[in-house]
Amino acid sequence: MEYINSDGIMQVKVPLHPIHLPLANPWNSQTYFDHSRPRFDSVVCINVLALFYTYGRGHCLPRTLQWVQGILASRAYVGGTRYYTTSECFLFFFSRFLSHCDDADLYATLRPLLKERAQELIGDPGDALALAMRILVCDFVGIRNEVDSSALLALQSEDGSWGVGWIYRLPSVGIQMGNRGLTTALAIKAIAAVGSPVVAAGRRRFSF
Repeated sequence: MEYINSDGIMQVKVPLHPIHLPLANPWNSQTYFDHSRPRFDSVVCINVLALFYTYGRGHCLPRTLQWVQGILASRAYVGGTRYYTTSECFLFFFSRFLSHCDDADLYATLRPLLKERAQELIGDPGDALALAMRILVCDFVGIRNEVDSSALLALQSEDGSWGVGWIYRLPSVGIQMGNRGLTTALAIKAIAAVGSPVVAAGRRRFSF
């Protein structure tokens, strides 16, 4: 709460060295706070909101909520955010925020909009991580996304895993980051969410 700017938006400075980024567990990606170098990223703000709403303190960040709502409504997330590489990153973490939301009215307002935004991406190109996130967002809003499930299965490697999917970027140096284990974990979860017969089509290749 000490790192909210005059517009009421949470500011975070993301560490620039990759050893500070536990990408195998993006739910708890490290950030640190620095008044001298304010940085803003809507995905980080969404995760802060999820934390606050989990513990009944969502009311403390009304303008941060308003900001990320506006990004969802205006599609300003398309192409990714400052630090997160794809549209799917924003929508995936937004769905996680809603899953933690203890405000029934807010949930009822935002879920239909999230559903519209998820539908808009179905069938678009994407790496395995983007496809998996997209499928999981669709599942959250009640859409069975077989189109992207088929595309995701086609990207599976012979050993049953999926290749690196890009989740994070350092804009100052032009580096993207990803993690093969994260991509594989979300891909398996996404395929399971869609269920048979799509799972049956790719089951012979799993080695887990």
